[in-house]
Amino acid sequence: MARQGRRVAAIDPGLPAGNRRLAEALRAMRPLLPPGLDTYTAIAAQAARDCNSERLSKATISRYFSGKLIAPGWFICWLHAEMQLGRHDGTPPPLEDLLTLQRSANNPTDCSGCNSLIKELGRSEAERLTATSRRWHLERALAECLDRDRRAGSGAGDQAHPASRRRPRSTLPVPYHRADRQDEVNDIRAADYITVRVSALASQQNHHEATATLSNAAAALPPGEVAAVVVSLRSREVDDEAETLLKGYARDQPANDIMSLACGLLKYGLFSDAEVLLRAAVK
Repeated sequence: MARQGRRVAAIDPGLPAGNRRLAEALRAMRPLLPPGLDTYTAIAAQAARDCNSERLSKATISRYFSGKLIAPGWFICWLHAEMQLGRHDGTPPPLEDLLTLQRSANNPTDCSGCNSLIKELGRSEAERLTATSRRWHLERALAECLDRDRRAGSGAGDQAHPASRRRPRSTLPVPYHRADRQDEVNDIRAADYITVRVSALASQQNHHEATATLSNAAAALPPGEVAAVVVSLRSREVDDEAETLLKGYARDQPANDIMSLACGLLKYGLFSDAEVLLRAAVK
């Protein structure tokens, strides 16, 4: 079919239903992909074009991922599997679902070409794409958070939470060669103490006092120690209080501290908690 300029041709209504659904799904995903994943976007565009002109066979799918184009192969594999199983409705799939398929060697699709591609893709590539996507979303949220803070008035957030409210970091008599671990030791001790206290209050259904304890900790502790508290709460499955801490911190603390806490959560691999924090901050 003829195309004008760089516009992609209309999807051929004469294609098999499965191919049409896959082409439509690819097009729906294309504008939602984070910037920087150039190969990822190029694959989606090429697949959408090919869906207009030929049957999407196993050989066609395999051709997309030869050589340098192998990286985002699990993305098409997931769409293809969903299309064949009749479950795909054209909406963008969650990133977690894509990674689940990529990692599930014991849950193959009914397409042998897709199965072989899934096995070829390493964990490191999935993690790289995950980090790129998460970083893009978090950087956008951080920019919105900073913009909101600037609009609220220069320095207003910092004045509301003066540095004098921060408790000084404690020091331990450790040898000089272990000084680089001092902050980590202090963070863990503060987090353990607060978590034990909050866990006990939560088990007694004393949520009001638990919330007050977390609020005081958020006001007194540096962001790095607050991140350690979140880690400790999650490890003990005190999830409601962890959510309360994050949302209260986003509501009450200045933008710079919110960003520092988000970075601390990312360091611990708590992507979901960083997103909860930043979403609450930009509301």
